[in-house]
Amino acid sequence: MRRLIIGLLFIISSASAQVKENAPGAFKGVWLPNTKKAIFELTKDSVHQFTVNLEANGQYEFYITQYGIDILVRLSDPTGKKILDQDSPNGNNGPENFDYSPSINGAFKLSIFPLDDSGNAAKGKYTLAIKKLSPEKILEKEKIAMELETENKKNVQTLDIDHFWDAYDHLVNCKSFEDSVASFQERYIYKATSGLKDFIMARNFTAEEYVRKIGKFPKFYQSIRKNTYEVKKAEPLIEEVFKNFKSLYPNFKPFKVCFAIGTIRTGGTTSDKFVLIGTEITTSTAANDLSEFNGDAMGRVLAGETDIVQKIKNIVAHECVHTQQKNNLAPGAEKCDLLYACMQEGFCDFIGELVAGNQINKVAASYGDAHEKDLWKTFKTELCSKSITNWLYNYSTAKDKPADMGYYVGYRIAKEYYQKQADKKQAIIDIIEMNDPKKFLEKSGYDAYISGK
Repeated sequence: MRRLIIGLLFIISSASAQVKENAPGAFKGVWLPNTKKAIFELTKDSVHQFTVNLEANGQYEFYITQYGIDILVRLSDPTGKKILDQDSPNGNNGPENFDYSPSINGAFKLSIFPLDDSGNAAKGKYTLAIKKLSPEKILEKEKIAMELETENKKNVQTLDIDHFWDAYDHLVNCKSFEDSVASFQERYIYKATSGLKDFIMARNFTAEEYVRKIGKFPKFYQSIRKNTYEVKKAEPLIEEVFKNFKSLYPNFKPFKVCFAIGTIRTGGTTSDKFVLIGTEITTSTAANDLSEFNGDAMGRVLAGETDIVQKIKNIVAHECVHTQQKNNLAPGAEKCDLLYACMQEGFCDFIGELVAGNQINKVAASYGDAHEKDLWKTFKTELCSKSITNWLYNYSTAKDKPADMGYYVGYRIAKEYYQKQADKKQAIIDIIEMNDPKKFLEKSGYDAYISGK
């Protein structure tokens, strides 16, 4: 992997995918830097090529965003020699941006290829804009790069909170949706810490989605601002969580933690280096303005805890369990998709509760305790279903009961197993390192327990 200039945008890597440089239907045109962003349609069998006149020692930003089709971006010098291939690991949606400073004047070639992959879409769209940076803009980017370099060395990253609210405040100056998207992209997404970059790739956040969500939930975002700054004081809380986790599970290996602001659809997730926290969800309480949610499943989650400090500890503890899970089944074990997924999540709630010293999923627990027998009866009929949508990540569809009741089911299985074991430390290891869901369910005795109620 390599970066060009100051590397503020996304990672540039050599692409191994095959591209069709002389494919039929190729589009050719001339693109002038600082031309207004345009949108193009790209089919699987076509290639778009642009001639771009660049000046020696000028610094240029290339903005390309793919929509519905996975593309590779290639820049070649005036002789035709390849300078770089860009294909970020974000599938068929999201940015493919980079910076470049040429050493010579000339007509460079920018090529947009659909990846020659059987899983790629037949057609999609992308946007293109190229900007030459002013001296003032170069100095600003260098300053931001230095800030990011310092922040990226930290074990707890919170700088993205500041960048989000800066982007939010500048929306008032934008005269169109397109202007709002461009402004938010520049002020938040292009300034992403290493943690937020992972978050963006994990959840496919886009500037368009941010602008639409802010427009849909303006009262909520206004009311949550003060709360989000509480994570600036979170480092001692993280240290406490790590210490408690280590005492329960000696093999614990801590990850870095990044607090960023998402689009109200992810409280937390992980990457291979980070625990990633959606701060707008994590710091919300019933005291925030939740009127725009009309009492729906997400609104109930946002109102589920009154103590911000405890919510931070809860979500970090939960996600830390994910970082320690093995995620590979024992030889001969049946995956049993729904059961396995609910165990993975519910086990995080159970161990997280021991670590954080507080019940994590109060909304689900309140409903689950009152309807446990009926829940389990229904769950058993779907036990090894490949679909998880009735039980997990179903905020938009949950109507008659809280979302994510699969968390509760997994939690109760873990708790029943834990209570039966004389060696509690070994029980914790067994829960975290579970690799055979059906066998673990049998050992837990949960089914027999519910049947006897």
